[in-house]
Amino acid sequence: MAATLKRIDVVYKKGHWIAERKGRQLDSGETKTPLVERVAKQARRSRGTSLRIHKRNGQIQEERTYPVSADPKTSKG
Repeated sequence: MAATLKRIDVVYKKGHWIAERKGRQLDSGETKTPLVERVAKQARRSRGTSLRIHKRNGQIQEERTYPVSADPKTSKG
């Protein structure tokens, strides 16, 4: 059985960007790029983290898995 990935979402809410996990805020920032860099750096140190980066309208822009070897092999796309 495969290990479950921790999921972190970077979303736009109330005028700023927020990194959250299970609805709990982990970090925030005025701009998306520096926030994504900080959160990605933290995710690289952990085992099995999925980072979902959303657009301002809520759609998923990109999804990254750290480490890459933890990426599920059965996913389509």
